[in-house]
Amino acid sequence: MRCCPTCGGELDWEPENDNPACDACGAPSHLAFNCCWACGESFGEGNEPGDTAEGYALAFDCRSRKCQGQVAWLMPYCPWCATAQRWQPSGETDAPACVECEAKLDPTWACCVTCGEEAPLPEECFECDAPLEEAECAARCEHCRRMVCGDCFGDYTVPKDGGRGVRELLLCSTCGEDLGASPVSEEAPPASEPDDEPPAARDVPPPSSPWEVLGVAPGTPLSEVKRVYIALITQYHPDRVAQLGPKLQALATEETRRLNEAWSELRKRAS
Repeated sequence: MRCCPTCGGELDWEPENDNPACDACGAPSHLAFNCCWACGESFGEGNEPGDTAEGYALAFDCRSRKCQGQVAWLMPYCPWCATAQRWQPSGETDAPACVECEAKLDPTWACCVTCGEEAPLPEECFECDAPLEEAECAARCEHCRRMVCGDCFGDYTVPKDGGRGVRELLLCSTCGEDLGASPVSEEAPPASEPDDEPPAARDVPPPSSPWEVLGVAPGTPLSEVKRVYIALITQYHPDRVAQLGPKLQALATEETRRLNEAWSELRKRAS
């Protein structure tokens, strides 16, 4: 794994048990390896391919028929012959492929573990099989990490470990039920005070266009707009603002509503 499946950040692997490191990329290695498992660089060694290496669970055949060695799951290259590996994730059928490097992805990954590129949106909601392209919004369940449509996820409160307080999570319907979570109720807005001032005299800012809300130029392709929308909507998730005060959390909730409405409007225009 070269990148984190959640955030896409590059992972720095440290050598262990006095094992050497690759001179080309710094990834940990093993005295018996002929090549770097992370970048494919040859070490100039001629060790016979094997099926064991201390510190590595070598349990998969190298995809090269000429190589008799075995590799660990998610090693990008064989440490014996440097053949690039192509991994099928978790036995999932119809697993998405990274649009950047074409590596197979697990549906629960937000980013490719090989190159860090954001994972493509699945074709269907994991809960109801509705096409996600037609959904007003979509989100990744914070428990099972699956992508579901707006009709199949919601904000729930879950007791914290130890029973002290609760935490708020965005969950799919199934996980909410399995965890015994309670849906977060939406409080009705307080009734507005009567105002004798005519509406025209009030200082009401003009409504923003959906393009302005999402921060993209008018006419931007819908696929690019969707990428921007998903990146923005994750910034205002309750877990991201849980440590902030009530006022800032309320602002995040309002911004989430504006982003969802803007995305929905642009999708309707494009259809």
